[in-house]
Amino acid sequence: MTEREARKLIDAQARTILCPRCEEEQPMRDFTTLGMSPFYADLLSPIYRCKRCNHLFAPRQLASRLDGAA
Repeated sequence: MTEREARKLIDAQARTILCPRCEEEQPMRDFTTLGMSPFYADLLSPIYRCKRCNHLFAPRQLASRLDGAA
């Protein structure tokens, strides 16, 4: 496993998110997402707020999801 693979902010299976500022892994339910227009939702990444340190961040999407490549 490469270092890049090891650095995942969102673990969908464990339902946790790692805050990139405080580096605390927390349940997804402990993060708040900022609202976005449903009309543009497919073009935007959700912005998360950590409840522990109030850091705002938007995890990057995989390139394959952005350009439709497999």
